[in-house]
Amino acid sequence: MKKVFATVLMAVLLFQPFLVSADYSNATAESYLLNHADNAWSTMALAVLGKITGSLDYLKNINASKAIDYTAPILALTTVGENPSAFASEDYVAKLKTYYQNGQLGDAATLNDDIFGLLALTSAGLTDSDSVVSGVKDYLLQTQGEDGGWGFATDGASDSNMTAVAIVALKAVGMASDSSVIQNGLNYLKTAQNDDGGFTWDPKSQWGTASDSSSTAWVMWALTAVSQDQSAWTKNGKTPKDYLTGNQAENGYFAYQTGTAEDAFSAPTTAYAVIALAGKTLPLATVTPTQEEFSFRIEGKDNNVCAGKAVGPTALDVIKNSAEKCGFTYHIKEMSFGPYLDKINNDEASGLIGWLYLVNYVSPAVGANDYVLQSGDEVLWYFGDFNWQPLKVSLSQTEITTGGSSQATVEYFNGSTWAKLDSAKVYYGTNEALSDVSGQATLSPDDGYFKIFAGKENYIRSNSELLKVGAPATQEITLQVNLGEGVGEVLSEEEQSGAAFTVDSGKVDFGTLLKGQKMNKDLTISNNGEVALVFASQVTGNDLFVDHLSLNQKDWRNFSQEVESGAQAKVNASLAVPASIIGSGVKTGKLIFWATVK
Repeated sequence: MKKVFATVLMAVLLFQPFLVSADYSNATAESYLLNHADNAWSTMALAVLGKITGSLDYLKNINASKAIDYTAPILALTTVGENPSAFASEDYVAKLKTYYQNGQLGDAATLNDDIFGLLALTSAGLTDSDSVVSGVKDYLLQTQGEDGGWGFATDGASDSNMTAVAIVALKAVGMASDSSVIQNGLNYLKTAQNDDGGFTWDPKSQWGTASDSSSTAWVMWALTAVSQDQSAWTKNGKTPKDYLTGNQAENGYFAYQTGTAEDAFSAPTTAYAVIALAGKTLPLATVTPTQEEFSFRIEGKDNNVCAGKAVGPTALDVIKNSAEKCGFTYHIKEMSFGPYLDKINNDEASGLIGWLYLVNYVSPAVGANDYVLQSGDEVLWYFGDFNWQPLKVSLSQTEITTGGSSQATVEYFNGSTWAKLDSAKVYYGTNEALSDVSGQATLSPDDGYFKIFAGKENYIRSNSELLKVGAPATQEITLQVNLGEGVGEVLSEEEQSGAAFTVDSGKVDFGTLLKGQKMNKDLTISNNGEVALVFASQVTGNDLFVDHLSLNQKDWRNFSQEVESGAQAKVNASLAVPASIIGSGVKTGKLIFWATVK
């Protein structure tokens, strides 16, 4: 996001069970469309008929080379509840947005890609707060003709098709039906209606002005979008519906014009008609971007920069979206091959050493800006050489008694499997141990909490594991929140503020929160000892806390607070409930503060 969009999306169907007109044979139309199912418009129409069946694999390779090529597939995928950002190997939504230049989408000489592009983007959950959506909306407003219509070409005459779908698109981004823009568009459409109740493509065309099914269906979409009773569009005793239903052939398809034979466009024409006769308009459904989060780790030259979860949709977006909560700075350079991450904090690329990334410990064949993450992917960014291999450390026990020991096992990923690594340094506090030929090192620290990690020259630093020894001085705080049903508005600062807690209170209750809401609570850490301490934290329990609790505006994993002897420090605990979370009810966790001598 990116959701890009990121990413997993939760489909929200905006229509109720479809009610199809009884004045035509929907059964034969369905049969016809099923025989022509590998078509985005057929998929949409079959969904209207309650037939979300069959393989959608044809939409995984759409052979797109221009903006308009992405629009119908996106609309089809959102109609059936699929994620157009992650359905195929490329993010269709992000790709469509790359065609946005100089305030318009796609071919500068045409408007159809702008109009259908706007519909596709809104179906993917984007609103006019998105710069591309707002830009295309403004462009359509600027290109409306003096006659109230829009045409296929920016310098061409108005036609009923583009005018109808422009009205539909503008309604989809919130334009009022009684606005002058919409009303002027409707007035133009009235000039395109014939005595048979149908609509012609261009009432001034030198090639004929007979009604056709496609134009009539699209105008019916527009009338549905503005909630106009189609009986009010009766001409010579005929309605648009009368004309359209009269064009259905015995085998189910809708003829382009009365009496014409089946042709290569009969499937889309039939799909248009089915959608129109069901009283539906575009987009048939929208999806809500949930911005899926991905596990990540960033290993700098001398230390771990950050670890946790961040939203995508690309591997490069993970850097952008984790910087603030992790507290690091970064720089991206625009190169001939695309964006290049050349610096995080003070680690700047030079020569063969730079910032590289792995997904599931494998180096992808594309740049980080082009790698769209899939559900469950793990991202590892590191500052080093391309040939370096990642390390992993695991502990035989994560809690041991005073004087006890735990076995640390160090492994490296050789491209296909994990193998044991000898002579790796295993760090714990200010001490270190070397792994033997079986990759193991014995750790016997004093009482306390220790972050265990491994390193070796020309290898990527490992993950870290927390080891508890004996009964160290700690403070454990129970975390609780009641996750309510539904999605809430963002809370104001006053609503977010909570009573101050001291660490020894034993419990922090975030109250009742809805999806999308955030709550802050203040804690106080007291150092009652005789030496200065550096406090760190650990969170366990429900994933809501593990993945979304911040301390002092940073992920809890990156929390560090120095407190002098006899002093206190305020810590802000913040819980942000993502819109994508599933479930409700009381959730609990545990926040552990522990310290080392400064």
